[in-house]
Amino acid sequence: MCDIGGRPAVVAAHDRSVEDGTHSDRNMRKLAKLITIAVANRWPLVLFIEGDGSRPSDPRPAPPIVNYTRARWDVLEGLTEMSGWAPTVALVVGSARDSHSALAFLCDLVIATNNSDFGSLIEPQVKLSPAMAAERGDVDLIVEDTPQAVTATQQFLKYWYDDSPEFSPSASASTIGQIVPSNRRRAYDMRKVIAAFADKDSVFEVGSQRAQSLITVFARLEGRSIGIFANQPLSPRAGAIDSAAADKASRFVEWCDAYGLPLISFVDNPGYMVGPDAEREGIARHHARPLSAIHHRTVALYTVQIRKAYGLGPYAMSGYGTSRKMPELRIAWPTVESGGMSLEGAASLVKRKEIRDAADPVEARAIRDQYAEAMRDVASGVRAGRTFSFDDVILPEETRSLIASMLRRSERVLPSEKLHHIDTR
Repeated sequence: MCDIGGRPAVVAAHDRSVEDGTHSDRNMRKLAKLITIAVANRWPLVLFIEGDGSRPSDPRPAPPIVNYTRARWDVLEGLTEMSGWAPTVALVVGSARDSHSALAFLCDLVIATNNSDFGSLIEPQVKLSPAMAAERGDVDLIVEDTPQAVTATQQFLKYWYDDSPEFSPSASASTIGQIVPSNRRRAYDMRKVIAAFADKDSVFEVGSQRAQSLITVFARLEGRSIGIFANQPLSPRAGAIDSAAADKASRFVEWCDAYGLPLISFVDNPGYMVGPDAEREGIARHHARPLSAIHHRTVALYTVQIRKAYGLGPYAMSGYGTSRKMPELRIAWPTVESGGMSLEGAASLVKRKEIRDAADPVEARAIRDQYAEAMRDVASGVRAGRTFSFDDVILPEETRSLIASMLRRSERVLPSEKLHHIDTR
């Protein structure tokens, strides 16, 4: 047991210099006891992980009772019990084989150093690098070395404790509206919007290599811990939600909900991915996950629509606007446009005959674009606000102060009993 940032925590580390860091019945019993203490006190658990799985020389009970010692299962079940109760962090600082990988992937946050890898002694030639693991969603953050992993862990655990008395807005807070180009077809970096919205130097992104069309970060707003998930227009899929992004969003919503952190979503979404590739990835099954997670949340959700929101996509970012689980606040910037499909897509249907009869592709695009521009007022934020699609249409620079005022009117409530676990990867 120790203090991290002045707060109690439980820390354990594998030692590769002893039997390659392998798991024995004795050291697993030690770890199981530490997890029991962490569960009883609701203290964060931090594991430094490297090693070659179970110790081959460790005696096994005679079959057919069990194949492995009880302590191993006490540890694995203990980590499952911790999920959604108190933060668990895995720092993978070397090679993690077999059960060492299992320990890491049962933790909320997985941080891996550049010299780490994952695999099994059954096929030692097959190794999963940190970059490959991060792309698959197995690793949340890659750092250079162990000291950087420690620093990242210290920063992450601060969000578990709600209030920070010292904060200041970002230097770009007053110019947040200038980040979004006036040309609606030009992409922009949503990370800059998030950085301008949140407190200075408070953003901690997780899962940046997985499902890059969706950004998930922990941050602070006037000292309050929050979770932010946002579409990324600058991504290859322009912020559209594919199967991986749907899973990423739902897990992050569950993560914040379990720990009582209010959610803010920034929406600039062309919809769900469709087509043969999306179907092969299982979009028909995965698309429902964020819709369900948002509906079942218990924390507040504040939604900011920046630009486009088409089809079912925006519901994955804000829930259903007419249900009892609607966002506590849904606001829009003047740049928004909404509808069942993109304006260009609608033009291709409505003006299909004229486009088909056009003399050349240039004329066809001109017909499409002319109709899309004419329809911008129909899909505008002001018109949508008049129909109560939003609670308000505001200037971008008002976003931070408005949501902060909502947070000041509510306190973080950490349930006395676990609401639910956080979905594994």
